[in-house]
Amino acid sequence: MRYRLSIHLVLAVSLAVLGAAIGAACSNASASPEQPIAFPHLVHTQNEVPCSFCHSYVEQYDSAGIPRADLCATCHSAMPQDDPRIQRLFEYVNEGEQIPWVRLYEVPQYVHFSHKWHVRAGVECSTCHGDIGESEIAVRHMTYEMDWCVTCHEEQDAPIDCVTCHQ
Repeated sequence: MRYRLSIHLVLAVSLAVLGAAIGAACSNASASPEQPIAFPHLVHTQNEVPCSFCHSYVEQYDSAGIPRADLCATCHSAMPQDDPRIQRLFEYVNEGEQIPWVRLYEVPQYVHFSHKWHVRAGVECSTCHGDIGESEIAVRHMTYEMDWCVTCHEEQDAPIDCVTCHQ
C-alpha cells in the first residue's frame, strides 16, 4: 500500500513538473530572446524584401533557413555603415563567421512541419508567424498548440490524420 502511494506521488510530481516545463516553453509568445544583432523585420518589409529572400529554403525544404551573414552583406554593403547593427554584421562577415541567431520558432521534435508544403499551398507567412514583419526587434508573435494547427487544417480542408504531422 505504501509502495503504491509512493509511485502515485512520484508520478503526480513528475507530471506537474513536465506540464510546467511544456507550458513555459509554449506560452511565451511575445518573448524576445536576445539576439546577437537587434534584427528589425519591419525595415525589411517596408523595403519590400520578401521573406523568401532571407529565408531562402522556405520554398524548397521543410526548414525556412536562417539567413547567412554573407547574404545580409549582399544588400548592406551598398548602404551607409554608421548603424551599429550594420557594423556588427560586417564584423561577422570579415571574421568569416555566421551570425549566431537565436531561433524564434521551433516545433517539438515529435512534430514534422514542412515550410515547403505550406508555401506551396499558399499559406502566408503571417498565418503562422503573426505580425513578425512589423517587429522592430525579432519577437515571437505566436505559440503553437496542436488544436490551433488542427483547426487551421480543418478550415483549409488539409489532412488532419496523425501521420501528417507526427511521422
